[in-house]
Amino acid sequence: MLRLADLPAGHAGRALLTGVTPIVASQTDPRFSYRLFVPPDYRDDEGPLDVWVCVHGTGRRTETYLDGLAEIAVDQRAVVLTPIFPAAIDDPDDMHNYKMIEQGGVRYDHLLLSMVDEVARRWNVSTDRFFLHGFSGGGQFAQRFLYLHPGRLSAVSIGAPGRITLPDPQRPWWEGVEDLVTRFGTALDPADVARVPTQIVIGGKDNDPAEVFPSPGGPDRMSRAKALRDALNALGSDVRFDVVPGVGHDGKGVLPAVIDFLLEAGRPRR
Repeated sequence: MLRLADLPAGHAGRALLTGVTPIVASQTDPRFSYRLFVPPDYRDDEGPLDVWVCVHGTGRRTETYLDGLAEIAVDQRAVVLTPIFPAAIDDPDDMHNYKMIEQGGVRYDHLLLSMVDEVARRWNVSTDRFFLHGFSGGGQFAQRFLYLHPGRLSAVSIGAPGRITLPDPQRPWWEGVEDLVTRFGTALDPADVARVPTQIVIGGKDNDPAEVFPSPGGPDRMSRAKALRDALNALGSDVRFDVVPGVGHDGKGVLPAVIDFLLEAGRPRR
């Protein structure tokens, strides 16, 4: 894989590999792809940049993060990575695949980790730990990724998940974490999960029961967000809980609160 540093100054390819990049097929599985924002003033001789991963919701829109985080990424020297998990991979009517971590033989957590590794091979970035944010369906993915891979996260921001997985060993997977070992080959480590700075963020008007599927925690996203907060706090986490006034189910509307948390807690400890 050609590294950005391999291209001489003024080479046309450098413009494609900085700023908002083209959509790039995953080398692990080209059915999936990702897009990046790389600071346009990226220098080959600067230290490793941080990685901020933002996972889309059901609508698969990534512009919110590529555009909304660009200025702060330049200032803080970070690369924004937005994976793209298309709908209908193994079922023409399925919209939810990645949210559940595994579906149709695809491990979406492993796929994301392979994308992070690919980014490290082309750009000079630090990938031991990275910031993860997801909103709505992406929030579902983010909370479950936290249980499986806490050691890879510098911080996690869970945005308004419609269905929650509680760190409760008495509940089956999707509702709890009872069969993490049998399903995914790993066990929940409460201490490791608690060490990850965690935000739960939701709009103050995001409380319509008609918009969500059945889930533990209550009838709507607001009650479920609070239930997830309480369960993580009981596990030992110190969860920052942000309710953004006047905002409904809107990832862009809660992004300022996500940025505030990112600047407070999201930088890897090196």
